[in-house]
Parts: sequence; structure tokens; C-alpha cells
Amino acid sequence: MENEEYLTMEELCERIKFSRQTVYNWIYQGKFRLGVHYLKPSRKKILFKWSEIKSWLEGDAVQSVVPSPQHEETETLRREREPERAISAINI
Repeated sequence: MENEEYLTMEELCERIKFSRQTVYNWIYQGKFRLGVHYLKPSRKKILFKWSEIKSWLEGDAVQSVVPSPQHEETETLRREREPERAISAINI
């Protein structure tokens, strides 16, 4: 088994060409998961597993072409919760 390559935030951002804030957003959104995509060996240190990040990036490119059933379900639920809006000022 090959050794896992771990990257700091700076190394990851340089390699994938995304900003630090984008990576933090992905963590917050749950796209990067603790223990899967990254580790926190200390309170202020994050190390990213390159093999998992690379798999996620390559898999995400495929998923962006075909919407997932979960996304469609979420979109439907969101639309159902939104109140109907009047088409004109006079609601007939």
C-alpha cells in the first residue's frame, strides 16, 4: 500500500487552484468530511488527504453533468415550501 500524501491548506489551494475561502466553504457545506477528506491533528491545523480530494474532484466533475436524485428531491422540497407569488398586482 502506498503512503498517503497529506497537504496543508496552502499546498491544497495551490494544487487545486481554488481559494482558501472556497475550501472552508466546502468543509462547512459538508463536501469535505472530517476523517475522510481531511484531518485536524490540532486545533488550528488541517491536513488534507490528497487521494480523497483528488477522487472528490474527479467525481464532482461527473456529478455536475448529471444531477443527483438527492439534489432534485431537495429542489422539489424547496419549491413546495415557497409561498406562491402573485403574477400581477391584482390577484385574480
